[in-house]
Amino acid sequence: MADSNNTTTFVDQLNSLRSILRSDDYLHIQPSGDYEQARIKLDYDIQLSFFFDSLDSFNKSLTVTNVSDLRMHKLSNKCPLSNDEWITIRKYFDELIQQSNEFTSLQSFIESIQNHLTKMRTNTKKSKQKAKRTIEVETTEGASTTSNKFRDAISIFNRISHDKTIDRSQVMIGYEDRFTGIHEVPFSDFKKVHEHRYGVPMHRIRHYKINGNIVWDRTAKLDILTGSDQLPETVNDNAEISTLVQGLYRFDHSLQQWSEVQNVPLTSDDTKTSSTKETCLPERCHFLSWNILFDYQKPGLIHSSQRYQSILHTLKNLLPDVICLQEVTVSFLNLLLNELWLQENNYYIVIMKSVINSEQTKSYGQMILTKNFRPRSFSICPLDTSDEDRTVAASTTAKTTKELIIARFGLNPKITIDLVNLHLHSDLSRNSSEKRCQALENLFRKMKTNNYMLIGDYNFGDSYVKEQNILEKYEDEVHDLWKDIYHLDKNPGFTFDPSNNICARITSISQKDRRLDRYLVHTLDTVSYSIEHLSMIGTQPIPIDTLNNENSQRIHQSDHYALQLVMNFRTRSISHRSALVILPTLNTWPLIDPCRQQYDPSFDRWPPHINLLWPFFDLADCEEDQENILLPLRLLLCQYESFSAEIDEIDSFVENKTIYMKLNQHSENQVKQLQAQLVKLFPQCSKNNRHTYNPHMTIGQFENEENFKDAKSSLILNESFQFPVHHVYILQRPHDN
Repeated sequence: MADSNNTTTFVDQLNSLRSILRSDDYLHIQPSGDYEQARIKLDYDIQLSFFFDSLDSFNKSLTVTNVSDLRMHKLSNKCPLSNDEWITIRKYFDELIQQSNEFTSLQSFIESIQNHLTKMRTNTKKSKQKAKRTIEVETTEGASTTSNKFRDAISIFNRISHDKTIDRSQVMIGYEDRFTGIHEVPFSDFKKVHEHRYGVPMHRIRHYKINGNIVWDRTAKLDILTGSDQLPETVNDNAEISTLVQGLYRFDHSLQQWSEVQNVPLTSDDTKTSSTKETCLPERCHFLSWNILFDYQKPGLIHSSQRYQSILHTLKNLLPDVICLQEVTVSFLNLLLNELWLQENNYYIVIMKSVINSEQTKSYGQMILTKNFRPRSFSICPLDTSDEDRTVAASTTAKTTKELIIARFGLNPKITIDLVNLHLHSDLSRNSSEKRCQALENLFRKMKTNNYMLIGDYNFGDSYVKEQNILEKYEDEVHDLWKDIYHLDKNPGFTFDPSNNICARITSISQKDRRLDRYLVHTLDTVSYSIEHLSMIGTQPIPIDTLNNENSQRIHQSDHYALQLVMNFRTRSISHRSALVILPTLNTWPLIDPCRQQYDPSFDRWPPHINLLWPFFDLADCEEDQENILLPLRLLLCQYESFSAEIDEIDSFVENKTIYMKLNQHSENQVKQLQAQLVKLFPQCSKNNRHTYNPHMTIGQFENEENFKDAKSSLILNESFQFPVHHVYILQRPHDN
């Protein structure tokens, strides 16, 4: 046997790469779904990243072809490469990828990139020095023109920082908050956006004051400090947003922008097509659902700028696998898309058009974000609040204003689950209760053949009688996860909490605490799940002015608390390698096996048996199978007394050329009664209803009509025999046959 101490993994080989990097901190390895992600920082603020399967890396070489999704991108906006240099190194990277083969080590690949970077930067520096020597000195007039350009806020900030004649303790900076107007802070307390989680972008600065006097004002084009008189172009925060349309997006590191990903609508999704790893949820999945409160709801009171920054910081710390957001507007979307953690962690984003157009239409919408995997299909659908029992004329006048996102993912290659991000009508809407009830009824009825999760803001509490009646009607099929693990009298789960939540107190009319946000889950018999963790987050208020320690005013991140869920999925397959059967006692096998050995091709695979359910569950030795299959089966069988089964003749199925031993009428009736109850217990194991159940013990199967007739004429049961039925058995064949 090989010495286990000689086993090497990708992690071992990655750690050896530290020798060619400038610092040990330049290599980071972290879990990412079912994979590990490695990030390697190179010179000039460039980073390589890729994924690998740590369970499938033993004694494999760390080559370019043995890792997945190898990418190169800028680590931050501080990257010193010019656009031309970035294009050049990107082209070189792509060429190296194309030239790589199964023997190209990752170390040699990295060294090639490093060497090319160094050589390129050296040549660029030499070219600049040469160009500098040949450029003519600008005329005095030209210099004067340049010096008279209106200095931007960064230039003034740098001037104040380095000018020793300015008393910085007397300098005040005025910056504009989008929602609450102009704020002034001392120069020493001002934090730039890259220096602090609540830092201020420099283009938000509107004026500088020294000793109470304005020395620079963007709007008035006033610059007493340097004497400049021309206003530079301002930053357009929505430049990228304006190019977006409703759809699925992923950050393209080569282009350094969010790019739309081609998608399949649900109606075109062929469920027979297997899901890939890229479209499957992780077995252990971390969810977060949050109504983040749209920013034009009482904007002077809810401090959306501070709230949104804090929400983004929370998401960055948690990095959930699935994020479902409600009441999203373009203001939040703009901040979100610029978050480096979102770009670096390979998030996909489904965006509604109502989010993109929210500034023009005063709307809001939902978003779904997924880390390292994407939907195999999704659709953004109208929220159906129509009553199918009404007349056609009435239904044609129905107007739908709300939408929901339905995104389909794999749980394994063959089994899927639909995640639905919904936001039902609030009490402010006309006939809100009827709309909510009808929407739920339609969803439950139309999606009953699917595994699904309904995630989001339901806009009703546990005291709403009509809505609760709908949930109780379907409670055997659709499970409210909060109620699955908490008693409402001990932990009511109020996600909308005006008693304690400052935002909720501002937005609420009734001031009633309610459990508005939920996870509802419906699974078919092929899927089971367990809840590892479910809790509310965002329950603590945040400071409004983080730069002023004397200001104790606070606000909550939203008027809703977020719901964080960690759950484990397990798929249970129904296999033709498994059967629930009656076995004859061993003393009768000599009466059966001679015929089977001669005529039954399955003789070596199965013992003689009478099928009760086939196919049956492919069982594993686990607690879930004990609880969900074996225990219910035992409880059912306890209700039946043992009986005697008698075989009294040999018969055949002509249509499939099968010969079998037949039970007498009394035994057949008893077996049929038992089988009928088993079908009720496990209906998923009896989906073929083309033929009436006919209990039998197969002893011969034939492909040739002539052989079938010859065997049929020669097989005669000389005398009947009996055997007791005390048990039923689960037969399972190994996967290698």
